[in-house]
Amino acid sequence: MDEPTSFLDPLSAQNIFEVIYDLNKKLGITVVLVEHRLDLTAKYANRIIIMDEGKVCSDGRTREILSSEETRLIGVGIPKATLLYNMLNKEGLRLGLVAPLSSEELSKLLLEVLPHR
Repeated sequence: MDEPTSFLDPLSAQNIFEVIYDLNKKLGITVVLVEHRLDLTAKYANRIIIMDEGKVCSDGRTREILSSEETRLIGVGIPKATLLYNMLNKEGLRLGLVAPLSSEELSKLLLEVLPHR
């Protein structure tokens, strides 16, 4: 599928991804998807291939690809939660070994590390 969520509002895009996810999980259908909404893609994809000018730059498990510095350096817009995690790590706030891919995952890490108020 080529960018099935382009021109859709966030809620409609989420609904499309849920339908695609259900096709994969319930029917065992492999779905190849071209998409630029990596924040949303990260929530559903178990594998990501990043291409640039027709060549494969990265291929692997979603978390590994989207949390790597190499991915950011080639200009791929990694999830905002992952960017914030990387920035906090550089500032000395260690949030764990596994980078979050969503705001929910980042919130859990922050709640574990920061003092409760």
